[in-house]
Amino acid sequence: MELKKTQIGKPHGSLGRMAPLIVMALVIVALVYLFLNPAPFINLMKYAQAQSQGKTLAQANAEASASASASASASVASGVKTPDDYLNLMKVNANTLSDADKKILNIFSDELDKISKIKGTETVETNSEVASIFQPLAQAKTDDDFAKIRDASTKLKQTSETGVAFFQQVPTELAKRLVDVGVADPMNTQVADAFVKQGAVTDDLTLAQNTSKFADATIAYVDFLKESKNSWTRKSDGTLSFKEKQAATKAQQLAKDFTDTAVQAGFSFK
Repeated sequence: MELKKTQIGKPHGSLGRMAPLIVMALVIVALVYLFLNPAPFINLMKYAQAQSQGKTLAQANAEASASASASASASVASGVKTPDDYLNLMKVNANTLSDADKKILNIFSDELDKISKIKGTETVETNSEVASIFQPLAQAKTDDDFAKIRDASTKLKQTSETGVAFFQQVPTELAKRLVDVGVADPMNTQVADAFVKQGAVTDDLTLAQNTSKFADATIAYVDFLKESKNSWTRKSDGTLSFKEKQAATKAQQLAKDFTDTAVQAGFSFK
């Protein structure tokens, strides 16, 4: 029995009506499988790409692995560090550090050693020079007395200025040395500033500057007393008595500057 023309090309029965649904379901299953397990598809793409380049799949995979490894190494080497990360190198076992970090640690150690030596020398010389100022000044009468005090003050000035010059250049010198071992600008400057702050180098600089001011104040006071020695006499208790009010006013101001700068420099009058 022949089919009617209107039925030709159409699915027959319930199975025929479900055919589109079955096809769609198979497509969905295939997509889900590809999503969960893309390796076969990826390998197929890699194989096609390798073939187009005249290589085997194994060769292509080996080159890709080498490239990824190099990229990872570069990423680690260029890892971002903060100034504190660099300073923390001083708190770890040097044997655990990379060669690059050991170079940075050696720079820190060298700078700390230089700072320690400068401070030690400055302390010894300053104590000696100050000892030649306080007590002698309270008793000075002759030109020779004043000359000795002035000489000690001049040496104190030189000692403190050496300290000022050294402490001022610490951050600049450190930043320069860090660049030489691969710490690029501006990180090198940031690390140097953090080093100076953590090591209280700024306090050392301020102390040296205050000591220099004290030396200047001492020299000014001594020079005035020497130049005006005919206008004053020393009493039995050590204080000075001036014949002229103007000279007395000037001496009081210079004595105050001497005392104030001594306190700022941390010197005791005991």
